[in-house]
Amino acid sequence: MRYKSCQWVNRGMEFRTDEIRLCCYGYLQGRETEYQTTMFSDFHGKNLDWEAFFAKKEELKQMHKEGKYLDACKDCIYLFEKDWDEENYVNHFTFNHWTKCNCNCVYCYTANDKKAFNKFKEYKIYPIVKDMFKKGIIKKVDESCLCFGGGEPTILDDFDKLIDIFVNNGAKNIRINTSAIKYSKAIEKALKLGVMSIVISTDSGCEETYEKIKQVKTYKKVWENIRKYLKAAVDKKLVMVKFILIPDTNDSYEEIDLWFDEVIRNGVKAVSLSVEQDWYNTHQPEFTQDIYEKISYIEKRAKELNLELEIYCEALAVLRERK
Repeated sequence: MRYKSCQWVNRGMEFRTDEIRLCCYGYLQGRETEYQTTMFSDFHGKNLDWEAFFAKKEELKQMHKEGKYLDACKDCIYLFEKDWDEENYVNHFTFNHWTKCNCNCVYCYTANDKKAFNKFKEYKIYPIVKDMFKKGIIKKVDESCLCFGGGEPTILDDFDKLIDIFVNNGAKNIRINTSAIKYSKAIEKALKLGVMSIVISTDSGCEETYEKIKQVKTYKKVWENIRKYLKAAVDKKLVMVKFILIPDTNDSYEEIDLWFDEVIRNGVKAVSLSVEQDWYNTHQPEFTQDIYEKISYIEKRAKELNLELEIYCEALAVLRERK
């Protein structure tokens, strides 16, 4: 049936530290509505009731068929119209079920209350995914997507096994957000196969700014690992270096230019751009002209340098509001 919906409502799930959500994009419409995307609360890795899971999805799909949407979904950039099949399966994943990391970014959602987030104990995802494959709940189709957010994925105990089970079952669109502080052979293997892209937020063009943002002294090590990943990748555009604009921290033209210099010097072919999430949440929908101009400048410079540019939803929202 043809109607306006999204891959996450129809086919997705996000694993969080203590719940299952439809997706991780509900906050784009405001923090007060993001919890509408919660499907199961108090989840810590126990067996899921899949009948109840798909019943909840069916309720939302029916709303979309009738042209009705949750406040968290209204005007979402991921909504589009197509013929949706009626089969029950999952092919879009976001893993955000842990907060442990090997750096301490000032813009991280855990930064305001590190003690509270450090209390979260990660649950094992691999047994859940293995069971989903066994039950036929995961279906591989062309638009399948697997993303890692959370803390640092390479330090998860079952990270390598998770990558292997998806790759061995034909996954071709795996997305890893990594600090690149720890070099991963599993990532290297997937880059060689061309089934994974990675995003590394350096957010700076010099050690001083990097250490101010990340609060660890690993700038040179990260760029060394970026070069190793680039060498391994069958396509260098699978290795993206990211710049998150943080007002009053790294949002000078000088810092942006230094970042582009580092990108070019190290042979990077693809970059990505975002805006600090807390700043976005407190300023939407009225964004400053200055941030709009910085985003536009990065767009222009990437084009001049023949770099592939990916713009994250926060920065896209700023552009959409100002244009």
